[in-house]
Amino acid sequence: MFWQEDSKKQHFTLPDTIQDAVFNIHSKVLPIDHSFLLSQALLNHLPWLEEVNAGVHSIGVHDGNGWKQDHKNGLYYPSRRSKLVIRMPKENLIEANKLVGKTLDLGKYKIDIVKALKPKLLSSMQVVFAKAVACDQNTDEDDFLQTSYNQLKDLGIQPKKMLAGLESSIKTDTASLHARSLMVADLTKQESVKLQEHGIGKHRLLGCGLFIPHKDIESADES
Repeated sequence: MFWQEDSKKQHFTLPDTIQDAVFNIHSKVLPIDHSFLLSQALLNHLPWLEEVNAGVHSIGVHDGNGWKQDHKNGLYYPSRRSKLVIRMPKENLIEANKLVGKTLDLGKYKIDIVKALKPKLLSSMQVVFAKAVACDQNTDEDDFLQTSYNQLKDLGIQPKKMLAGLESSIKTDTASLHARSLMVADLTKQESVKLQEHGIGKHRLLGCGLFIPHKDIESADES
């Protein structure tokens, strides 16, 4: 028998430099567009988040189908599976656990931080998806993809497949930011992790530019 392994396959170990802090939460109802309120509430407890370029996922992004939205009234009803997920450097994870037992004040809405779960390493999956990447409102799809391509190149990532998705807006206290979803496929494992570590675009605390693993191009197009 002669057996030669593919020389292109190399062992890959996931780095732990950047991780996702994960918390069980309890909240009866939240506005669907809650990113700004959530970021401000978190900064009241963890003012260093901005300094370490942390990213705050919108609640519901990791829930799958375990949540309900009332688009008519702009409300979101978290399920028991809903989590608060904050992407941050490993060395800040212990400090972030001080959130446990606290209540985040989002004005008319509240989020109780119930329990800190085991932090999650980033994924080596070679298809990743960002629900929102900040962009100019007048940017068309081609320009959005070109800008995203340039930002990926600046990170040393050579994108082979990208798919722009739904447009959205994020309200702050002074403006309404424009964003668009983006899928990037056929990455190497190293590129995938680097993109998740750094993200692209601005407004990381509002959930923009944060990539999570995704199944494929077709399912991303429906997101």
